[in-house]
Parts: sequence; structure tokens; C-alpha cells
Amino acid sequence: MSLSECDFSMSRGVCVRRNSVLKVRNLENLPVLLKGSAEIVGRVRKAVVGDNFQLAYMVIDSNQGEPGVIFHDDFVLGKQAVMISDSDSIKSYAHGEESSIYEKKLGDTLFDTEGRELGVLSDFIINPDSKSVRGVELSAGVLKDILDGRSEIPIQSVRWASMENAMISQEGSDIL
Repeated sequence: MSLSECDFSMSRGVCVRRNSVLKVRNLENLPVLLKGSAEIVGRVRKAVVGDNFQLAYMVIDSNQGEPGVIFHDDFVLGKQAVMISDSDSIKSYAHGEESSIYEKKLGDTLFDTEGRELGVLSDFIINPDSKSVRGVELSAGVLKDILDGRSEIPIQSVRWASMENAMISQEGSDIL
């Protein structure tokens, strides 16, 4: 994959992207709008990412005071808001329990293929059109994050070595 194909830059020997805006943590508190009227019907409480790295659903706090769920196919994801076409898209959130790969992987240590620690997984980067995880945000420590910013690594380059660790694959990326 060439740099122009993936719109990524090179950092630490792997294809990396910076300045993406749709991160899972930024979805929290987004307004949920009803299409056609732009009425705010609730706010996102949390996004639940399935084991297939797709946004499975969003838990919202509805204006009726009850938590609700909006499933993957029932919303359009935007930078400033989530849109639904019908208020019937909001389903009951009766049990209040979910298992999100996001919560399992947040804080995992990432290594390069030679075993050097690159940093900690600090967020997932979401493709708003497909509602899938397209990359992970990497924190290399407070000082490095302030000086250089956090890195974003394509999800295809991440190989989960264990429940707590991942390796960044060089396969398919342009190595300098």
C-alpha cells in the first residue's frame, strides 16, 4: 500500500495517520438528531464496538429520561451529531450490560515487530461511513504526546498478541 493510497505518513517504520477526528471518546455526549426536524432526541452516552471492530450500537440518554439503544443500521454518524430517521429507532436499554472490544483494548501496550514498546492504545479511530474502526490512536507518554502529538496506526497493521498487548505489523506498509 502506498502512502497516497492510505493517506498516511511514516513514523517508527509503520504507516501512521494523524489528525483524524472521529474517535470513540469524542462520540460521547454528541446530540442525537431526528432527521427532517433536527430535533434533539437525546445524547450519546457511549459507543459500543463489537469484536468485529464495527460500531455495534450506541447507548443514549433520551430526552424522556430513559436510556436507549440505537443499533448500527439505524443511525448516521457525523462529526457534530448522530442522526436517526425515526424515533422508533431508539430501542429499550433494559439490561444495561454490554461487552465492547473498545473497553477491553483501551490501555493495551503496542510493540513494533522487534519487540520495542511504541506506546499505549488510547482510542479507536472510526470511519463514519462504514462505522468501522479504521485505526488506533497511540499514546507514547505525556511529554512525547505534547511535543509530537499522538500517532494513529491503521487497524490492518495491528496484530493482537494477547488480551493486553498488540504488535504493529510492517506487512503491507511502506517501510522507510
